[in-house]
Amino acid sequence: MDLMGHPYFSHRRLFGILLVISLSALTAISCNPKTRAKSPLEIAMEATRTAPSSVPQGVPPTLQAPLAQEVKEEIPEDVIDALAEILLESEGEESHPLPFYFLPQNEHGDVDWVSSIELGVIDPLDDLDGKKGMPPMDFNVVFKVKGDLPDVVYPHYPHTLWLDCKNCHPSIFIMRAGVNKVTMDAIAKGEFCGRCHGKVAFTLSDCNRCHSRPKPGKSLIIPRARG
Repeated sequence: MDLMGHPYFSHRRLFGILLVISLSALTAISCNPKTRAKSPLEIAMEATRTAPSSVPQGVPPTLQAPLAQEVKEEIPEDVIDALAEILLESEGEESHPLPFYFLPQNEHGDVDWVSSIELGVIDPLDDLDGKKGMPPMDFNVVFKVKGDLPDVVYPHYPHTLWLDCKNCHPSIFIMRAGVNKVTMDAIAKGEFCGRCHGKVAFTLSDCNRCHSRPKPGKSLIIPRARG
């Protein structure tokens, strides 16, 4: 059959038919988009953002804050399941506890505990009874290091934000200058600073965090450890 010679055929009619087919195809694609699968974290965060407000409707803004504190909103089970899947993404590898994913981190991927307090992300109690303890002490202790390496500066302020004096004295550090024989080998074995660092505090791979006071006339900066 010769369509070109058909009385109802024309180039304008052919163009119209092709245009209708193209629009139909585009509509079908837009209605059924092929998108990448969302990660468990994306699903969890989306569910958190779209969770219904616990504040009743019609409550004046000035009263919403106290009411919001009184109402305990439960986290949906699907959110909990999605967050739990994060821990299973790297099977066989060591992973952080779930809350670590929502706390400030340093450039090495460790939790920055001091920033967590200063930013108000967490507000730890001084003790289980809610009693206020001693305020943080802002002074440094310097450990002299042999050779040209920078001396180690131990700042009490970030440590006493978290710890009571008896956590370290006298069982870990004797409070007398020159009697604590601190070495990197001992720290790596879990003694002295190694009681926390490398476990719950930042790792020992960033030497400049502690070796931070150069010798007089020196400007030596320790290269960062790879990884």
